[in-house]
Amino acid sequence: MKKIIGALVLLIALSPAMAQESPVRDEQLKGLIQAAVSNYPRIREMEESLKADGVKQSIIKAGYLPTATTNISYRFDAPVAKAEFPLPTGPATIQFTPYNNYNAALNVQQLIYDFGRTKLKLGKNDAEHALNIENLDNSRNAIAYQVTQLFYNIQFYQKAIQVQADQISSLKENERLIQARIRNGDALEYDLLTTQVRTANATNRLSDLQSSLEKQYVLMQWLTATDVRGKIPARESYDELTLLMEAGNWQQVNPEARVLQKQLDLYQYDLKESTVESRPSLTGTASGGVRNGYQPDIDQFRLNGSVGVGLNIPILSGDRPRLRQKLTQVQIDATKASLKTLENNIQKDLATVQEDYKNLQEKIKNTSVLVSQAERAYSLAQVRFKEGLITNVELLTAQTNVEDAKLQLVQLQYQTQLDKLESHKVVGTKLF
Repeated sequence: MKKIIGALVLLIALSPAMAQESPVRDEQLKGLIQAAVSNYPRIREMEESLKADGVKQSIIKAGYLPTATTNISYRFDAPVAKAEFPLPTGPATIQFTPYNNYNAALNVQQLIYDFGRTKLKLGKNDAEHALNIENLDNSRNAIAYQVTQLFYNIQFYQKAIQVQADQISSLKENERLIQARIRNGDALEYDLLTTQVRTANATNRLSDLQSSLEKQYVLMQWLTATDVRGKIPARESYDELTLLMEAGNWQQVNPEARVLQKQLDLYQYDLKESTVESRPSLTGTASGGVRNGYQPDIDQFRLNGSVGVGLNIPILSGDRPRLRQKLTQVQIDATKASLKTLENNIQKDLATVQEDYKNLQEKIKNTSVLVSQAERAYSLAQVRFKEGLITNVELLTAQTNVEDAKLQLVQLQYQTQLDKLESHKVVGTKLF
């Protein structure tokens, strides 16, 4: 019955975290997150470490079990106690102990009652286990956020690479036009060289973007043990995350806050421990075996046994219990202050993210207009260039304006998605 009640209490305590739904909607991203929290070596290491808590519990419960030891000894004594008695037949000598003493005994000790010591140790071990679980979940959530950001990084670099590839394609098309005009005597070799230089620079930028994308793939494989090269599509839009405007019930959601609260629970056991350790313990002992030294024949081996009860009462331990309580209270106050600091940081960081998001939204609106204007200007520039009304440099400038505007828009959309993700990270939303 106690186990059932304990399980219900644990279920109620964990219900806020269990009821929390991940804001991630992309099924592929969900799968990668799950792969990371299941396969990442550090997570598996922490999961294995949790098993130690169960072993510690068994060790503590073993304190309720009896302990048995065997004692086999030999001792030579000299001189030994003797007494002489006058008898009609002459003096007689009685030897009370033998010269050679043999003893073989089995000793059993059993804790009868320890006034709550072992029970407190079991409770403290459960509190430590709960703290370790929160630390594990905290690490899992941190890995989940890393995977999510890598996923968005990959999508961003794919879009940026596409924009850069389009620019290179346009530059090469311009090269063909200029080469045709050179053959007709309408353009100079300088115009061709200028375009080729820009093409080479654009190719270098493309190579940098491809290298950065490859690094993201490497990191993703390291975290998830999954090769995602060519498997993440470059979608027009990112996963539909929402920007959090309020921290909400952050104390029950934020992993760091939950760790601090579990630490406070553990400190409560430390407060009790300094008092409980000064309580007595009642122990029963029993011993049985064979030995010599019993009258009237002190050299004969005889069965023997004894039982007893002992009460161990601590009398003086200096001022240590009070000082330990004082130290624990200082730690409790510091942890509560950490919770307050965390709350202030959440409010500050959330407000910062919201302001940054607002600014990005305005930039996206302006940049979208800029892209349309740059594309229109480039279309007009192409017509005017073919008619010989503008120079190649002016055409290249118009083309560069288009690609720069598109790349800026891709960058702003990416930063907007990261702001949404950051708002969830600040509050501590669970992603796995």
